[in-house]
Amino acid sequence: MRDYIKSEKYFDEFIAEDTARISKLTQKVNGGEVRQERIVPVKKGIFRIKLGIIIARYSRGDDIACLRSDFVEIYEEWIISFFSPDAYNENLKMLSLAVLFEIEEKLTALTKRKMKEKEVKDWLLLFLIGEEQPDLPLLFPDRFQMMKALVEEKETDKPRLLAKYLKENWYNEKCDCYEAHKSSQNIYYGYWSFEAGAIAKILNLDDSNLKDMPYYPYDLVHYKR
Repeated sequence: MRDYIKSEKYFDEFIAEDTARISKLTQKVNGGEVRQERIVPVKKGIFRIKLGIIIARYSRGDDIACLRSDFVEIYEEWIISFFSPDAYNENLKMLSLAVLFEIEEKLTALTKRKMKEKEVKDWLLLFLIGEEQPDLPLLFPDRFQMMKALVEEKETDKPRLLAKYLKENWYNEKCDCYEAHKSSQNIYYGYWSFEAGAIAKILNLDDSNLKDMPYYPYDLVHYKR
């Protein structure tokens, strides 16, 4: 277990339920039960369920190499078919996980082409794919200005600033899954700050002080490091 907000039994049930949902939706698509104009939205819904399952499996403690294989499988489909500049939180998760799982260079190149085609103008998203553009603004400066400062300020105590970000800027009402663990439905899969981990990995920070900090995916940061 990596996440103790919920029990192992909870994550088992979450994963089983959402796996069944995927099977049901896939059967409907393949069986011609979905109207033509609904096929793409349904397939995008399936992708999002799969992403939630991968994160829930990470929370449960599953092997990272196995998770990587499943992530790469959905990543290419996402960047080709489902990427939208408007889905910021989803984009941040996917690009951060791409860094942490060290996806293949061909997928990184594909991502750069797609983001250029869609005219993405956000400093953080472009930094995560290796396209550093210091003069670009952040689309959400109130949430991520500390991350930009961490990268750009040469003399900053970067691990300390990253710890401050995790304590003060990450899990709050602006988080897209805020208080999901309190829901009566099985919608919680983890509050991981994958972008914090991705930046630590890109900068090769000494993050030993963050090993036991809530929301920090320490062993994922150190995958293949």
